[in-house]
Amino acid sequence: MGFNIIDMNTWARKECFNHFFNNAKCTYSITVNIDITNLYNYTKTNKLRFYPTFTWVVSKVINSYQEFKMAFDEEGSLGFFDEIGPSYSVLNDKTKVMSDLYTSFNSIFENFYKDMENALNRYKEDNTFTTKFQNNFFIVSCLPWFNYTSFNVNNEGSTPFLFPMVTWGKFFEEDDKIIMPVTIQVHHAVADGYHCSLFFSDLKEISLNPEQYLK
Repeated sequence: MGFNIIDMNTWARKECFNHFFNNAKCTYSITVNIDITNLYNYTKTNKLRFYPTFTWVVSKVINSYQEFKMAFDEEGSLGFFDEIGPSYSVLNDKTKVMSDLYTSFNSIFENFYKDMENALNRYKEDNTFTTKFQNNFFIVSCLPWFNYTSFNVNNEGSTPFLFPMVTWGKFFEEDDKIIMPVTIQVHHAVADGYHCSLFFSDLKEISLNPEQYLK
């Protein structure tokens, strides 16, 4: 997958990046309740599993913006991938321990759905099943056991994570709508609240009009 190195001398975000990467180091998370009524009904009508369906929706939005595809290459150069795929959590039914699988992003929903569903089915049959990970990834997780109002991950690793982490919780009914909390966590060096607003705006658009995007 292509990796595009950024020219720091001409990059408009250079000063902002240096500030939040070297001085005021921080990540932040934003949680928004999303109306998934139409998307949920679409999955039921078409007999689709919600987890791979929504993972594709999230992946499509993430891949729409350079700011969410940022990383360092093996030489330590800053840049962004052409595409990134989701590394998503799966639960071992016996041990109740989470594992991670990876599926490459595909802009065609049906193709991605089949690939992720196949990985989920193989893991269910054999919990030693693993997938080959790539450098171009972001993290997805789901907390279907409870509804929440905020979610945050504290990274203590030695290497800064520039890629986003997206989480969603248990959906609930409100005013005849199906609502679900969705959280995105990003490194402030590469993305601001403005970029997160674009993420949630696109997420809402696809969730409201699934037949336009999933077919």
